[in-house]
Amino acid sequence: MQVSSKVTAVYKHTPVLDYLAGRFTYRSRAEWEGLVADGRVSCNGRVCTPDTIVTQGDVVACDLPDVELPEKFEFNYQIIYEDAWLLGINKPGHLLVHDKRQFAQANLIYHLRVRHEPPYPEARLANRLDKDTSGVILAARDSQTLRQMQQLFAGQQVKKEYLAVVRGAPSPRSGVIDLPIDRVDSLPGVYRFGVAEGGKTAVTHYETVQTFGDQYALLRLFPQTGRTHQLRVHLQAIGHTIVGDVLYTLPDAEYLAWFATRQPLPHEPITRQALHCARVEFGHPWVGRPCVIEAPLPPDMAALLAVLAGEGGMAVTW
Repeated sequence: MQVSSKVTAVYKHTPVLDYLAGRFTYRSRAEWEGLVADGRVSCNGRVCTPDTIVTQGDVVACDLPDVELPEKFEFNYQIIYEDAWLLGINKPGHLLVHDKRQFAQANLIYHLRVRHEPPYPEARLANRLDKDTSGVILAARDSQTLRQMQQLFAGQQVKKEYLAVVRGAPSPRSGVIDLPIDRVDSLPGVYRFGVAEGGKTAVTHYETVQTFGDQYALLRLFPQTGRTHQLRVHLQAIGHTIVGDVLYTLPDAEYLAWFATRQPLPHEPITRQALHCARVEFGHPWVGRPCVIEAPLPPDMAALLAVLAGEGGMAVTW
């Protein structure tokens, strides 16, 4: 598998082994040294030696040996919208949208560009979802459309609607969460955000669709801003964590222990956070009309709601 990267200013006038081992830590320095010795690494089209110096703007390419994908890997995404400029994709839970590490093939964008029939080699992600969040992903089919969509997202001109199953029943049943968010100190290997004074402005509107006693609720969420982990952090902050959200329910050490095996937790009725991007609406940058893309509720969340409805003796509506 051929992969390439452009050398950034941080690695200006750096030995190629230092660049590879420092930037791509999913392989050891010894492994990168072996790949260089085998003639698998090039810089600007010329095969590298251990003495090769790379600098800002150089293109370093490597012919990586194919990596066996994990046994359990979900590629069952669906293209739910397509025109000459955009793709709308319904991403399942447990699927990365993008990855440059050891499973560089085990992600949505690689599969879409290379493995899909027919492939979409021009596709570029216009937005992202966490690996364990399902729902609508947009991909631009040319660079100009990508810029247009990025401007719409940056200008808060894309309306997004999520569905989430949370613990407890919010009171009031609808409202606005206006709390700043920032990265919080965590153990190495834990990438966590939280409400923090001086953090970035973050605003989420929520509505309660249905409650299941006082233990669970189905919410509609409308993020006004687009901060990392915003919905997960905001719901934790008001005391209603998303069902299945291990990162925001376990302490760092327990989370790391879980992450090492990713075995289902007995107290969680679903194997990922029950969060789904159900609807995206925006003004189409080229055709001059509103574009609405909707993704149906995924099977695992539908099954969870069916169980909760059975326990509560009522039908679920959303």
